Amino acid sequence: MEKIMKKIYLSLFVIILIGIYFFISKEKEEVVKIGFVGALTAKYSDLGNPMMNGIILAFEEENYKINGKKIELIFKDDKRDEEVNKKIVNDFIDQGIKIVIGNVTSNMSKISMSIINNYPDMFMISAASASNEFSGIDDQFFRVHVANNAQRFDTFTKYIIKNNHKKIYGIYDPGNITYTKDYLENFEKSFISNGGEKFIQYSKTDENLDDLVSEINSLNPDLILICANSVDASRVVQYLKMKDIKTQIASSEWAMTPAFIENTGKYSEGIIFNIDYDENSQNEDFLRFSKKFRERYNLEPSLYASKGYELARIIIELLKVGEQTELKKNLLKIKEFKGLQDTIIFDEYGDVVREFNTFKVVNGKFEKVK
Repeated sequence: MEKIMKKIYLSLFVIILIGIYFFISKEKEEVVKIGFVGALTAKYSDLGNPMMNGIILAFEEENYKINGKKIELIFKDDKRDEEVNKKIVNDFIDQGIKIVIGNVTSNMSKISMSIINNYPDMFMISAASASNEFSGIDDQFFRVHVANNAQRFDTFTKYIIKNNHKKIYGIYDPGNITYTKDYLENFEKSFISNGGEKFIQYSKTDENLDDLVSEINSLNPDLILICANSVDASRVVQYLKMKDIKTQIASSEWAMTPAFIENTGKYSEGIIFNIDYDENSQNEDFLRFSKKFRERYNLEPSLYASKGYELARIIIELLKVGEQTELKKNLLKIKEFKGLQDTIIFDEYGDVVREFNTFKVVNGKFEKVK
């Protein structure tokens, strides 16, 4: 009898151990890790940090739990270094991470994509990378930011032509050439298709600024179009204005941040932008988000905070309807998602269509051009 009882106790003990093992294993399986790779330091951080804040806010609303699974966010700074970026992405893969948010710049996104596109069960989504080079490709890359295709610029180029700006001088940031030169080239295509002319010159933000001033004075453009981050765009604008360049200046949405006005000061007045975002939107969802963002960070949300939040809400919705390895399949099935200011509609290649408006800096604020 004693031997039988010992066997029973031993069996019970083994069953309990097995139960504990499976319970612990189950708990481990219930964690969904999401990796973020992007610029969190130096001059491109005015994109990366607001994005990170918007993403955090969205997952805080879910208490970092979706369908009983714990969400763990892992933020990594790519330092705008290709080798650092590769190491981060490969580390994500080694950890079994299937969802990657990134990058802040198209140059770095290209590096991440070159690795992630080899893994069909992974999903990469960006809030900022807009190079048209990524368009029309069936891969693992998606974005909530509109690509730099010629059609995306039509409202902007029509506005430029309407205001008699015929001769355009383009300036781009060579540090993110996959996006910046692509932006100017596709703007030029749209400009020509709507009755404009070829750009009179392309220059870079890292060129000698005195040479830039001399060239602008000799070529006498009607419009200077700058595609650069807010720091470099501010530096170039300030210098041109200080050298008494009175030519109208336009800039890409990349520079349309609070930091641009802060860094450029009085010289920001009159600069025009074209963007799929309105900081004065009265959309109820946007107003609710803005209020939460201000309460959480004591800051006004920027375009990139807004898009980081939208991107995170899309991931949340997809995780609620399927497994983390099925995000691509489910996104292409759903296609339409509620944005903060409009509906975000994905095509079969992961690109989106959104509404653009033109803005001008008036009295230190971005105001929509009627």
